Amino acid sequence: MHKVAKLILVLFAFIFLGMQFVPTTAIPKASTKDGDPHMAEVINPQVGAILDRSCQDCHSSRTRLPWYSHVAPISWIVSKDVSEGRENLDFSEWRSQSDSGYERALICNAVSSGEMPLPEYTVIHRNAKLSKRDVELICGWAAASNAPMTSPQVGK
Repeated sequence: MHKVAKLILVLFAFIFLGMQFVPTTAIPKASTKDGDPHMAEVINPQVGAILDRSCQDCHSSRTRLPWYSHVAPISWIVSKDVSEGRENLDFSEWRSQSDSGYERALICNAVSSGEMPLPEYTVIHRNAKLSKRDVELICGWAAASNAPMTSPQVGK
């Protein structure tokens, strides 16, 4: 029985090592160019700071990847979540877009429903959790644009 356990352990080690060679979708490095500002520089500084703290890792090109995000299978999950996040909403492009009350409403709906930030993200990144006051500030900012607050829910 002891030999079987060792064999299984060695097999799992080889599988784990092999997984490290499976490529993931490339995530661009954090941008330092002037065209990719922090949200605190583009919108209301207080709301922008909240969005920078809680949203930028998945919704901008300012993604900070921790060491474990380079280890499969976690790297696959992180790559998928960041790609989907940027596809749905990319704060890196906010300055070049016209002000969209609809996008603001989507952000408010996502944070007030607890859908964003993703719960699995906030388990590890506790500083990304939004307080009730954070949600109120974000939704107040969204409402200030006279956006209709009855827009559909945001996906991941």
